[in-house]
Amino acid sequence: MVLRRVNSFLAHQTAPVVGCLAFALLLLLAGIDHLTGYELSFSVFYLMPISIAAWYGNRGMGYIVSGLSAGTWMLLEKTAGQPYSHDWILFWNSAVRLGFFFTVAYLLAELNSLLLGQQRLARTDNLTGLLNRTGFLERAQLAANSASRYGHTIAIAYIDLDGFKKINDTLGHQQGDAALKAVAELLGGSSRDTDVVARMGGDEFVVMLPNTSLAGARAYFEKMQVELQQEMRQRGWKALGLSIGAVVFEKAPEDVFEALRLADMLMYRAKRSVKSTVIVECAAPMPTAVLRRA
Repeated sequence: MVLRRVNSFLAHQTAPVVGCLAFALLLLLAGIDHLTGYELSFSVFYLMPISIAAWYGNRGMGYIVSGLSAGTWMLLEKTAGQPYSHDWILFWNSAVRLGFFFTVAYLLAELNSLLLGQQRLARTDNLTGLLNRTGFLERAQLAANSASRYGHTIAIAYIDLDGFKKINDTLGHQQGDAALKAVAELLGGSSRDTDVVARMGGDEFVVMLPNTSLAGARAYFEKMQVELQQEMRQRGWKALGLSIGAVVFEKAPEDVFEALRLADMLMYRAKRSVKSTVIVECAAPMPTAVLRRA
């Protein structure tokens, strides 16, 4: 439990803050090393601030702390009065430790970079670069929790492409992929940093808009319809449109799955009514707002 809290705390700090914490830990270790004297080996503990700096900071921070750790160890050895048969031995040992510290910092930074890269790939749609289903559920739950904490409204929309199968069948899958990328660029380009946009699979997308009212969701998706239709006409995909079902929650939903289900139901209502239609509905008892056909 303690280690998890420490890991969570360090993971949310900036690189300069991590560097300061690692340097403070190094000073603490140096003080303990000085008090214990040269008879007790203490060099392995210097890996602690190096590991923190390299893993939670960056490679450069790890190198800096490595250099400080090696220099601190050499200074303590020199002032402790440990006898050496030759003066150069102290510098040799310090250089060896410095090389070892640098190697550890490099390996930890590389391992963390690879791990973060794999985590991003596991949460990213390969074709569009948007979040995938897993990534959306994680980000959306965090956004919902934040909205609930601060009492903000939140909107969730399910989006399905109309006429996508026709593009695949008549123009080929390459054009179909290009259409999906174009929609993804439109969704991503019109979103705020706090919005959560994802491709759920096939020709279905999801958008979460924190702190968005019914009127705000209406304006957002109406504008999206117009921009998409213009983009599709320019690219020669006149048959492609969007069916959108959006639910606005005055109180953030505790269950993101349930919120998605409601948005999905509205999307299918829109798809069954008239193609390229947007239905925006408040989760509270309010009249349904059906937008004009794009």
